[in-house]
Amino acid sequence: MTVYTTLLQHSVLGNWGDQEREQLAGRFRHVVGSIVAMFNTMSARDLAQLLQMPFRVVSGTLVSLRSVLNVPENERQPVRFFHRSFRDFLQDPQRCSNSQFRIDEKERHTSLFRKCMEHISQLQENMCDLWGPGVLITEIPNDTIQKSIPVHVQYACRYWFDHWQLGNPVEEDIKTIRQFLEQHFLHWLEGLSLIGEISNGAQMIIALEQILSVSCNTY
Repeated sequence: MTVYTTLLQHSVLGNWGDQEREQLAGRFRHVVGSIVAMFNTMSARDLAQLLQMPFRVVSGTLVSLRSVLNVPENERQPVRFFHRSFRDFLQDPQRCSNSQFRIDEKERHTSLFRKCMEHISQLQENMCDLWGPGVLITEIPNDTIQKSIPVHVQYACRYWFDHWQLGNPVEEDIKTIRQFLEQHFLHWLEGLSLIGEISNGAQMIIALEQILSVSCNTY
């Protein structure tokens, strides 16, 4: 048994009964697995919003792992792995032989893609309540942008496509993307522009066009 396995059994499962241990292990895979698959670090509070989980649940899961995760007292500071070896361990079936702790990265990417889609499907026109057309991004106070497009929504705008590409997409996911583009494409572009990611948006659009045209013959 590895040091990491022993640590996880003690920190995550403790002395709870079988049913509670399975719930705790599932929560661990969902919360910590999301951190493993994410492209940017994020605070516990922002992570809770992205995953649509109660903050106390996310925080409780992370705090119990402070020996391997840097969980700042400041709830707005990002959570990080102390060592990459722990992240690698969680994804390696040979090293992490206990399936309760092993992270299926494709599964996590798919789950994050779906959460991102839920958030960006709530985008609306003129999110920052701009006072007229032709307003420069530099004229919009940063705190206005942060308030109108919270960190977890910014993340969703920027990375939903990457999570979809690296996950295990099914036909329903393709339908979700098509519906999103039909209803919120311009809102998404506005969001990307406000957070300074419009160039990445252009690259995603080009890749999307190629992938979705192929998917017409696949699904």
